[in-house]
Amino acid sequence: MSDHRALLSQQALGFQSPALRQITLEVQAVGGINLGQGVSQLPVPEFVLEAADQAAKAGINRYTNPRGLESLRVALANKLAHFNKIDYLDPEREILVTCGATGAFEGVCASLLNPGDEVVIFEPYYPYHVQALKRYGAVIRFVMLRGRDFEVDWEGLEAAVNDKTKFVLVNTPGNPSGKVFNQGELKRIGEILERFPALIVTDEIYEYMAFDGFAHLSPASLPELRERTITIGGYSKTFSITGWRIGYAVAPAEIAEPIASVLDAVYVCAPAPLQEAVAQGIVRFDDAFYRDLNAKYERKRNMFVDGLRAIGMEPFVPEGAYYLLSRYDAIAPGMGSMEFVRHMIASTGVGAVPSSDFVRHPATAPWVRFCLALEDDRLERALERLGSLRPAVV
Repeated sequence: MSDHRALLSQQALGFQSPALRQITLEVQAVGGINLGQGVSQLPVPEFVLEAADQAAKAGINRYTNPRGLESLRVALANKLAHFNKIDYLDPEREILVTCGATGAFEGVCASLLNPGDEVVIFEPYYPYHVQALKRYGAVIRFVMLRGRDFEVDWEGLEAAVNDKTKFVLVNTPGNPSGKVFNQGELKRIGEILERFPALIVTDEIYEYMAFDGFAHLSPASLPELRERTITIGGYSKTFSITGWRIGYAVAPAEIAEPIASVLDAVYVCAPAPLQEAVAQGIVRFDDAFYRDLNAKYERKRNMFVDGLRAIGMEPFVPEGAYYLLSRYDAIAPGMGSMEFVRHMIASTGVGAVPSSDFVRHPATAPWVRFCLALEDDRLERALERLGSLRPAVV
């Protein structure tokens, strides 16, 4: 039999899926509780489900404009003006509907990057961002977020930016850190970029989840950053529809046009009836819906922080998003993060993602990432199971 691997590209041979995929399979194999992969397991709003059904029955099942349904682009323009304070957007030229935020970032990379171009990314990072950048041959300059509050290494950022930099990638609220970038930080990033034509690309998929008085701020809402920012977002997390793949990108018209062309060539359009359902959801839900969503996740965060502390782990308290990082070295000294996760699955049936998915040097990061987008009773059961770790390891 021939060796089919010999037919594969070097890119395919070198590609490695994040550990979170393998962790999901291992948790499924033991019938456990998966707090690893960032799939929201909360119910989809009933109105959004009904709207999808009605849209399909009404015949919204064909290819859409590659930029997305007009109803969704208009709804997004109004939402971006109201919540994000990004005013005067042209839905025809500056807003694109994409197959998830992942699809939006893929289009950005394909449209902006040539091999050898440089991109600055903050670490801990989201692994899919790094994978996409590598696929397009970008040189990645990593800048650390330091300490328990994930403070920006400003000297490192200034050293990383140069005339080869295409963009600085900002993920706020951050995955996995939960960091919410404030106005002073965003302005300072802009000041560092002033001498260069580089852009800011911001992934804001967790925009409705900011806790303890922190507030999400879109860089494009700042006048001095408006024309040099590409904003990426979506409704996978907000409406608990990660499988629907409805995201968006907002960019100056001369950048949005090639992104739209690239994505048209790759997948034509996002699912038509699901676009319409999201559009109707945006129009239907008022500020109270999003306040309730935020409060729900803040409550889950607080419950899990208290639970982890009770069993001897040391959580980082996130400012936003629906993840929680926690050190484990007090209950499992000397274990690597992947080793600890596998020990945790074998001992308790609870899965998390090792730090090796998010940092270049996991030996210096004895922590794991938990996803909190589950019903409270499942989170409580997970904490009960995790309670056996301390006596089992000590």
